[in-house]
Amino acid sequence: MEQLKQLLKDLERISFQDISEIPEDKQHEVAEQIERLQDQLSVLSKDKEHHG
Repeated sequence: MEQLKQLLKDLERISFQDISEIPEDKQHEVAEQIERLQDQLSVLSKDKEHHG
């Protein structure tokens, strides 16, 4: 679980500047996927804290 928490922290540090370096036609898709993964990891982390 620690690695997933670290991944969440790393994902949260991704900036618009980082995303702007991706080809423009893929930026929206990548940003959306990053946000979705952040949400899922956050839910898992909170769930683990309450049940772990």
